[in-house]
Amino acid sequence: METNALITLTGRQMIDGEDDHYELTTLGRYTKKDDKYYISYEGSELTGYENTTTTLKIKDGCVSMIRFGKSSTQMVFEKEKKYVGYYDTPFGSLSVGVTTNSLSVNIDEEGGEIDLDYMVELNNNLPVHNGLHLKIRKVGNQV
Repeated sequence: METNALITLTGRQMIDGEDDHYELTTLGRYTKKDDKYYISYEGSELTGYENTTTTLKIKDGCVSMIRFGKSSTQMVFEKEKKYVGYYDTPFGSLSVGVTTNSLSVNIDEEGGEIDLDYMVELNNNLPVHNGLHLKIRKVGNQV
């Protein structure tokens, strides 16, 4: 069953001692299929992902993020594990390494929250510390 959802993303990135924050509230879709939850939403200029659809798949303490559109990538967040993949941009591809420091998932059929704390390495450069908090709340009718 797929429903409309109000999704609030709060992100942070720490580079060279500078702490950058953003918050975005958007409408998206929230679905449960078998034992997995799916959250999808359209990106925005604020997050740097305009013309991009982001889908999160949540299952058993693992969050997979797939982005399609102007910029495409897949990242897997699993506590104390490293995922290596690629980040495709209009200017070329970059290798991306994601190491998840901590992951907290508290969701059910009505919505919930996800907290991620992770490091990102682009093209094997120094890692950048990131955090992401998602709050999902079902709204409106089934789609």
